[in-house]
Amino acid sequence: MPARNLLTLEGTSRADLREVLDLARDYASGTVDRPLAGKIVCLAFFEASTRTAVSFELAARRAGADVISLSERGSSIQKGEGLIDTIVTLDSLGADAIVLRHPAAGAARLAALHTEAAVINAGDGRGQHPTQALLDLHALSGHLGGFDELEGRKVAVVGDVVHSRVARSIIPAFRAAGMELAIVAPQTLLPLDAGAWGLPVLPSVDDAVDWGADVLYALRLQKERMTGGSPRVPSVPEYARFYGVARRHLAGGAVVMHPGPVNRGVEVAGDVVLDASSLIPDQVASGVAVRSAVLALSMDVARSRVAA
Repeated sequence: MPARNLLTLEGTSRADLREVLDLARDYASGTVDRPLAGKIVCLAFFEASTRTAVSFELAARRAGADVISLSERGSSIQKGEGLIDTIVTLDSLGADAIVLRHPAAGAARLAALHTEAAVINAGDGRGQHPTQALLDLHALSGHLGGFDELEGRKVAVVGDVVHSRVARSIIPAFRAAGMELAIVAPQTLLPLDAGAWGLPVLPSVDDAVDWGADVLYALRLQKERMTGGSPRVPSVPEYARFYGVARRHLAGGAVVMHPGPVNRGVEVAGDVVLDASSLIPDQVASGVAVRSAVLALSMDVARSRVAA
């Protein structure tokens, strides 16, 4: 992965992915020293987050960085300050990296135009969430026995694709890793440009199992983004009937993934979330190592290794 900004995984290569995941495994095994000592990492989260915010903070601190946490509440944004002025302020205060989560798609790209700091997109509206896709690959490759084991695996991306920045990141990343993908969603939850991906669209999780999915990647039903017009789904129980992952779907050896938070009984059955066939805990656990690697690569200090 090139140094500096991480805004999207569109156009990423297999070599880029391997570089991040190899370094993340070094971090996970403790063979990397504190490469971010003396660096300032600003976490600018203007949208609710638990997993991403906490794992980025742990990643930065464990790698030796000084961390500044900024949210809309308690900052000058409450007084009407715009994104550009906020980014310029952080730049002027000496931030080496800005990890940005924002409700507007394109916010990270805009921020990168107004700072010398590395900008890492931690989720921008319906745009991208690149580190989520990277930690997903880390968790899945660990489960399968290595990065090369991803090649040829079949992944069904299930659910609310239209509102999902995770889907827009995992689709290019998983394809770059050599995996075959299909989408499982009703037409009302597909983006208008979904055809540009060139992926088959299946009508239910049962059909995904018949297709031979090795991974059922369930997306959160984002009811808070369904504004205006008629509902995107007739009812939540009806949605869960066709697009919820149940234990029976995993009987043939498939695993379930979900970026969290999970609506239990909707996207994934409650008795499956922490099942042996679930990689959801592994995805969360992968966050710190992967985000440590991303921070180091973005600030071009990735090779400060204990064993070097």
